[in-house]
Amino acid sequence: MDTNISPDSIETKEETTQEMSSSQNSEKNSDLNNHPVLDGISKFLSFVFFPLFIPIFGITLLFNMDIFSFYPKRLTILSYYVVIFFTILLPLFFIQLLAITKIISDAKMREKEDRIIPYIITSILFLLGSCMLFRLGMPLFFINISISASIAILIDAIISKWWKISAHMTGIGGLSAGIVLVGIATYVNTSTTLILALIVAGVLASARIQLKRHTLAQIVAGFLNGFISVFLFSLINWGSLLRSIFSPI
Repeated sequence: MDTNISPDSIETKEETTQEMSSSQNSEKNSDLNNHPVLDGISKFLSFVFFPLFIPIFGITLLFNMDIFSFYPKRLTILSYYVVIFFTILLPLFFIQLLAITKIISDAKMREKEDRIIPYIITSILFLLGSCMLFRLGMPLFFINISISASIAILIDAIISKWWKISAHMTGIGGLSAGIVLVGIATYVNTSTTLILALIVAGVLASARIQLKRHTLAQIVAGFLNGFISVFLFSLINWGSLLRSIFSPI
């Protein structure tokens, strides 16, 4: 019996073993990426933290602070109406209109090119909503955050011409920056709320990757755009500009 084993035979066996191991890992990753339960949870999280819903979370956090307990109930309700109308209802209406008229391929905007016009419109609507909130007498630091959020959306629109940056992460990044800025403006410790927002950001990022909507780079870029844009542009005193246009109600 020939007991000699050639080096070529050993290499072939090693290559076969590596290929089998690689194939098994690939199958495991494929099973994870196509897991119906994980996909369902990811879709739910993507819906709850849909970018247009973020302003509602922001204004709710604001009005639940003790320092806003004096704020008139009528103005609180009106502020909610303004936020819902300008940051949710109108943007969704225009997105559907753009889809119906075939200006964009579909309302889900899965292609980066479909996002440019809706994002520009949404940015303008956010700006108009900020002006209305100013007229209702909302604090200037909140108006600054709101206007800065519209700029972050506009930046998303510009980037979307070449790259599919994550609007979900821009939203949660902007909210995180807003929490920091509210803490600075009101001298209230908002660290716990910020930590929760960052945890949500991590979970949301995982959900978007699970659904294969974005790459990791697009996720990180979206968050950084939201956080940096809101933080930096909020340092501008937008109140003086708004006063020159109109005064609060």
